[in-house]
Amino acid sequence: MQTFNLYREAKEQYEKLIPEKNDGLILISLYAKYRDKEFSEENIVAIINKVFKDQGNESSRTEYNRNNSIILRLQESFLWRNETKRTYQFKKYGLELCQNIEKRLIEKYNPAKIKRFFEELYQSLTKNIEENNDFNLWIEDHFDIRMPELISQIEILDQQVNDSVSEFKTNIKSEDYNIINLLKEIEIRLEIIKEQAFELKNAFQISYDIDELLTSILEKNEGYDYIENIQKVQKFHDSSRNQLEQVSKRIEKIKPRIREFIYDFNKQDFDRKTNKFINHLLEKSFVKRESNAKRIQLPNNLSGLKIRSVENLPKLNVLTIREISPKFAIDVVKRQIDVDKRKELIKKTLKWKHDKERIMYWTEIAFQELEEKGVLAFSALFFRIMDNDKIIIAVKTAHNILRKSTRNKQKYQIEIKPELVNHPVKKGITLWQMIIQKK
Repeated sequence: MQTFNLYREAKEQYEKLIPEKNDGLILISLYAKYRDKEFSEENIVAIINKVFKDQGNESSRTEYNRNNSIILRLQESFLWRNETKRTYQFKKYGLELCQNIEKRLIEKYNPAKIKRFFEELYQSLTKNIEENNDFNLWIEDHFDIRMPELISQIEILDQQVNDSVSEFKTNIKSEDYNIINLLKEIEIRLEIIKEQAFELKNAFQISYDIDELLTSILEKNEGYDYIENIQKVQKFHDSSRNQLEQVSKRIEKIKPRIREFIYDFNKQDFDRKTNKFINHLLEKSFVKRESNAKRIQLPNNLSGLKIRSVENLPKLNVLTIREISPKFAIDVVKRQIDVDKRKELIKKTLKWKHDKERIMYWTEIAFQELEEKGVLAFSALFFRIMDNDKIIIAVKTAHNILRKSTRNKQKYQIEIKPELVNHPVKKGITLWQMIIQKK
């Protein structure tokens, strides 16, 4: 049995599945006005004329044939025709195509929504594990439903960067007097997108906790049946974090180019104005004799300038031998890269970055709990961090929380009691009882 070949099948049906620009705009206009309702042929013709007029195409003597051809093309995949009522309605494929376009265009970046999605995924996965339910059902009922929305948010950020890059390329070719202001606006917008990428990356922090839960499933005997779906989730998390990193890197690459262009433009603009001023002086100035002296008479709006002959005022220039003598060649120092040291540095950087992200995550958890409950039993949180991360993460998180709470004394109150609290499992680890309260 011959397998399905997507490329071959799409090549044969491409014109029927993907409308050309004018047909697509007509289809979208029909959807915007009528959606799943019925409409007449006259309604379609009115939309066609409106779209072609908007595109700058005037009506012609072949307008009737043009309209019929378009309507026939749209009927192939996108519109139903009711022969009895002589009306039209969207087919399922045409309706879904327009709905997807509408959703993509109106959908906005929303990191809070993504964070809520991840929290729901984490809670539902925790419940799934505690109740010993089928993990594959969690994939179908929760993860597969949320994943398109998560992917869409990253794509929206990336599209914003693409739009900014395209606008930059267009503006540098423009002769608009306000081009510098336009470019500065692009630079500000890129900075906002970078902040959005950072916020979205923070929203993805809870994905690390989901990964840890998935690891706990693998450690069980029945985890073998879920390997494929577990890899699917982890691969999605890794891919999403990498894409967010790429968005930030693209922004970092284009921002220096904008600043460089602004600098070069200002320099060239200064040179142009200088040349224009000199040409004006040459064209409008003339030599005027006063007694035994000659003066250059500048244009009326400029002050006079006395010119003296340099022949009567010789200038002695003294050059040292060192400045005019040939310079000896300097040996080029060949740099050698210490591969092992470089690997070690990269490893340390990645560890530092990971530790920083985890500290930020636990700090947010602490203050979120403090805002919701009004009180935070820090000792319990410290042991909880130890159970999920290294002790160094717990210590640095403690320092971070104390520092932030101390800075904001008007809002938070710290109470430390010299009563030892023991770790419930690990012996030898004790803390003084510490409570942070919201005033």
